[in-house]
Amino acid sequence: AWVDRKAFIHNLGHATVAYFGAFKYPAAKYIFEVLDDPAVYQFAKDTMIQSAEILQFIYPDDFTHDELMQHINNLLFRFQNKALKDTIYRVGQDRPRKLSPDDRFVGIIRLAQNVQMKYNKILEAMAFAFYFKASGEDGFQSDADLEFDRLLLSGVDFTLEKVCGFIPEKDEVLITEFKQYFRNIKTKLEKN
Repeated sequence: AWVDRKAFIHNLGHATVAYFGAFKYPAAKYIFEVLDDPAVYQFAKDTMIQSAEILQFIYPDDFTHDELMQHINNLLFRFQNKALKDTIYRVGQDRPRKLSPDDRFVGIIRLAQNVQMKYNKILEAMAFAFYFKASGEDGFQSDADLEFDRLLLSGVDFTLEKVCGFIPEKDEVLITEFKQYFRNIKTKLEKN
């Protein structure tokens, strides 16, 4: 339960801030910068809450609703700590690992599917990762992220299968939902 809480609330929330924050503010460098925007803060919080609800259902003896909400608020407060100088690049980079089948996004989505709970906010947050372009101090993306973008050249379906472990026959609904979020984000980008 505690390992899942770390992966699916802390790590998920942190990555959500990086991916959505970088989408809204491509020039931003730090996590605390993008969390100054109430929309980024609320999107991350809503995503973390959805994940917490799934974990509370799976582990009713380990977590209460109030404890998980307090945990989320504490994490968001810590993410805003300017002294940490936590960069969007550091938190978001290495998408092949962070979007892998057992990690922060797909792992909790699979748990949600097993207990027939909603995962729409988590899936939308994951879709922002597909547009992540943050670079390090040297001005370059990580090798892992460049590899992710190379895979993406073969299409969203290919990337969902190769990186996230989605199975076309079994995950048809999930893939369709993901592609809707992916297209919505693309439309927002094209309007800017």
